[in-house]
Amino acid sequence: MKYRNVQISSVAALVMGLLGAAFFALGRVIFDVGGWLAFFTLPVGGIVVLALLVLWLIPVRTPMEDEAGGTYKAFGWRESWAFIAVTVFLFLAGFFIVDFGDTDESVKSAFTQIVGRWALDLSSVLFWISVFGVIASYVIGVVVSVKGRNAADEDQTQSSAPEDLNEAHRGEDLGQDEP
Repeated sequence: MKYRNVQISSVAALVMGLLGAAFFALGRVIFDVGGWLAFFTLPVGGIVVLALLVLWLIPVRTPMEDEAGGTYKAFGWRESWAFIAVTVFLFLAGFFIVDFGDTDESVKSAFTQIVGRWALDLSSVLFWISVFGVIASYVIGVVVSVKGRNAADEDQTQSSAPEDLNEAHRGEDLGQDEP
């Protein structure tokens, strides 16, 4: 697989990221894991949604053509992988988050619902690894997006500057004054 060929649509990246945040906030309900942790995951999920919107607004979008001849705007391969990584880690964090409730029955995660209660400590460790992955991939995504935006701005200013210089030199060569 050529990882540099991955360029996802900017709309698909946003939808994918928002689904990851929704699963982090509400995915526990799917696996019948209630508990007081919902009072934590809902506000944090909202903060993650806002952070994903900021990340979505930063990258430069490249016009692409699909098979039907239509066009859409896509992120570069680095930005695409950043969004994919953030989304995967959000899903994993929502899957492994353990509700440390006040009763033995409320101490569980979606992961422990599937594999058994013996995996609570493993689920907790995997949750913290996933949280670190979300934060790291988000920071990497912001850095890559800002660098890509700066490079695009430099390319745009450099591509316009030589044309102006060429026109000025042509006028000098012909003995004409620049207006």
